Amino acid sequence: MCNALALTVGSLPASKTHKSGRRWAFLPSSDLASPSLGTLTIVQSKRDTVSYSVAVEDHQVLFAKADGSEVYGVNLKAGRPVRCSCTGFHFAKKCKHLDAAVEMIADGVLDVCHA
Repeated sequence: MCNALALTVGSLPASKTHKSGRRWAFLPSSDLASPSLGTLTIVQSKRDTVSYSVAVEDHQVLFAKADGSEVYGVNLKAGRPVRCSCTGFHFAKKCKHLDAAVEMIADGVLDVCHA
């Protein structure tokens, strides 16, 4: 469940391909009947910006691309993100989805205690 009622922003740690300036913004959904908690936008560079619908279910944080083309699941263990289903995580053992889930949980934007 989302604890925020307004736009929340934060930064992401540097990665091998994006050394600085990585950030995220989360806008909670106003539709309480929607399974989506809101929209997450991750900005890694001027040309690498992507938006996802975010949901939490079955011990996962789900990231569905806004165009519906892809869905990634970040698995949670004891409420902490540990693994992502995207190809980036498969090769590097890190990815923007995992980084965003870690930061959003740490900032209190996502409540995964009941996931």
